[in-house]
Amino acid sequence: MRGASCFQVLLLLLLGAAGTLESADCGQPHASRRIVGGQDARAGEWPWQASIQHRGVHVCGGSLIARRWVLTAAHCFPRKAPLFEYRVRLGALHLGPASPRVLSAPVQRVLLPPDYSEDVARGDLALLQLRRPVPLSSRVQPVCLPEPGAHPPLGTPCWVTGWGSLFPGVPLPEGQPLQGVRVPLLDTHTCDHLYHVGTNVPHAEHIVLPENLCAGYIQGHKDACQGDSGGPLTCLKSGRWVLVGVVSWGKGCALPYRPGVYTNVAIYSRWIHACLSL
Repeated sequence: MRGASCFQVLLLLLLGAAGTLESADCGQPHASRRIVGGQDARAGEWPWQASIQHRGVHVCGGSLIARRWVLTAAHCFPRKAPLFEYRVRLGALHLGPASPRVLSAPVQRVLLPPDYSEDVARGDLALLQLRRPVPLSSRVQPVCLPEPGAHPPLGTPCWVTGWGSLFPGVPLPEGQPLQGVRVPLLDTHTCDHLYHVGTNVPHAEHIVLPENLCAGYIQGHKDACQGDSGGPLTCLKSGRWVLVGVVSWGKGCALPYRPGVYTNVAIYSRWIHACLSL
């Protein structure tokens, strides 16, 4: 149910059967064109955005990466919670009562990376296999996956989206639409240095792991927050939106010297794609 090192996945990796990571139809929303410091989204603007719901309540964000697969954060799935209590909502702009255009899909199984560690937030990813493929529409589309080991240029303007708190400790009002905020990418070394500011943690001891990436501003003001965990950090590349990071953790929300910390999807691209082949 939650096994990550399944034999088939590892065998595919060893055989190099990763294949092509980009679908011809990914990362292209049909819509033209709060998080903290963000703005309201429009219907269909981020059509891969998912709401992970436990007993009907939003707990985390996620990203549709294929018709039957959603990528989110591992810490969104406590091991004691049975899977039948979870559903994935797709195509929604608000978290209120679902409209006929909103999909609600049950989760069949959860796969975690082989190196996942709950204690140090390593490998904080979860692949959700839905019970059946979802129909695609103008409001439901997959996002592109990055190539293995891809490194977007530092400072690249990317967007983090979700239904998390607008202010720390204040839940998003039910009628509030999906929020999005533009944040620049930061290198892990700089991010780790910022997280040491004001602490007694020795600089030789990593707070931000090499497997992470960061996005945000040194002065704060714009960031993901509670309820955004597992959601997408996407960057525009050659006219397509690519899922660069998955919201993992942070200290507070939008605080100075505390940018958002994400799981670097490119490090796990081969594992993800191998799982999609199951």
